[in-house]
Amino acid sequence: MKTIVILFAGTADEYAYIPIFDGKSASELALSWAEKVPNVDTVAVLSASDKTHLPSLSTEKLSFKHIVQESWTISLLLKTIAEISVGFDAVVYGFIDAPFYSDEITNILLDNFKKYGAEYCFADGYPAGLAPEILHHDTANILAKLAKDENNPVTRTSIFDTMKIDINAFEIETEIAPKDLRSLRVNLYCGTKRDTLQCERLYSLLNQFPNKDICTLIESSSSVLRTLPAFYDVQIVGGCKGSCIFCPYPIAFEERYAKKVSQCIDVMSVENFSKIIDKIADFSSDAVVSLSLWGEPLRHKDIAKFVEIVLSKNKLSVLIETTGEDLSIALAKEISDVVLKSPLRKNEQVPINWIVAIDAADENMYKSLHGNDGFAKAVQAVEILLNFFPNAVYPQFLRMNENELHMEPFYRYWKEKCGQAIIQKYDSFAEKLPLRKVADLTPIHRNVCWHIRRDMSILLNGDVPLCREYIFDNICGNIFEDKIEDIWHKGLETFECHLNHEYKGLCKNCDEYYTFNF
Repeated sequence: MKTIVILFAGTADEYAYIPIFDGKSASELALSWAEKVPNVDTVAVLSASDKTHLPSLSTEKLSFKHIVQESWTISLLLKTIAEISVGFDAVVYGFIDAPFYSDEITNILLDNFKKYGAEYCFADGYPAGLAPEILHHDTANILAKLAKDENNPVTRTSIFDTMKIDINAFEIETEIAPKDLRSLRVNLYCGTKRDTLQCERLYSLLNQFPNKDICTLIESSSSVLRTLPAFYDVQIVGGCKGSCIFCPYPIAFEERYAKKVSQCIDVMSVENFSKIIDKIADFSSDAVVSLSLWGEPLRHKDIAKFVEIVLSKNKLSVLIETTGEDLSIALAKEISDVVLKSPLRKNEQVPINWIVAIDAADENMYKSLHGNDGFAKAVQAVEILLNFFPNAVYPQFLRMNENELHMEPFYRYWKEKCGQAIIQKYDSFAEKLPLRKVADLTPIHRNVCWHIRRDMSILLNGDVPLCREYIFDNICGNIFEDKIEDIWHKGLETFECHLNHEYKGLCKNCDEYYTFNF
């Protein structure tokens, strides 16, 4: 079965070419794997620059092609695969920044592909980056036609996403993993700093424990699973109306400062915020930065400047959660202008997302939950934002016993109005607040907390609690005084406890562990 291996490098980052695996890079390991694919005749690399540093193949028996396009779209990718796979029985498709492609899984996929006369073959349940995709030349032709007008950039799932347009038309064979690890959301690619660190640590563990299965090492290793924060929740404003029945912040604020949160006028300075963003960009490289930890962010007179500071880093994006009370057309336009002038994102996220807390289908219910008459203003805020940020605005409904009957009309209205809405679970903050949860959505088996694994919360004064649930307590350090890596490391002990199914402090009564931020 004559085979061509195609490695996509069109979106590969610098991390793909750093020699961190005993002197070899991810690209070298990927090409080394490609050479060993059974019956391989040709290896092709699709990149965005002829200056891409590619190691030479170790054998002269194979044909090598380096195809360069300034910009790769899905349409161009599939057209190119169809063109260069003429005369081949199997196309093995992968990525240049994947250092852990498995020879064993590849061989199983090829055997299944041949044995069952499949048109497409893939592995399911394994961590991304462990197995390639296999398709027939004729399949590539069909996909190229299906995607002829698809001008979106190439992603890790572009081939299968295109196939789903008419999935029943293809003979597909799937190799199922012995244990489904998709829920871990592990990416074995050197595409980001976070994932590269994950790969580097995993490689080291494989050297230490050569007889252990790679999947076993992944699911049991805190150093592999917890690398760098991906979501930073930053407080930029101290005050809000302080009347929402589902928020613990006003209570905690009054206990600490002996005054109402509605009286607070404290805000973060532009200078301090800029320092935080510099640290985040240097530490995580790519991340989503929320401006909405506590308080109403749109009260800050420099909110547009804050958005600009985040977006000046092309691997960072912004999230703003608001009640909409302080939104005007002028402010929305000002922020929109900032977004339009910002550099293109390189973190696979849109520049900015908005969440507007509405939580009700009418004014009366809104008032009973929020303690004010802001329903019309919240609805208007969504309508204003949709004009400037289409597809990036999410009306939100916090589901509680009190508003359960409003959930369906809310969802139907906003789904039709803007195409998307968020139904958010109620959080009692480890039973600090009354239990108002309508339904128990907790998994049968408790997973390690996503927030301890991926999030960092930063208070107005720079203090960093272990997680958002602690509000002002259990401080791991101060972002202005301590190294961010030292602060982050303080959460490792709690993460390891979770891996060992030990839950201390607030974790014992918290059910936010299975919710996920970006």
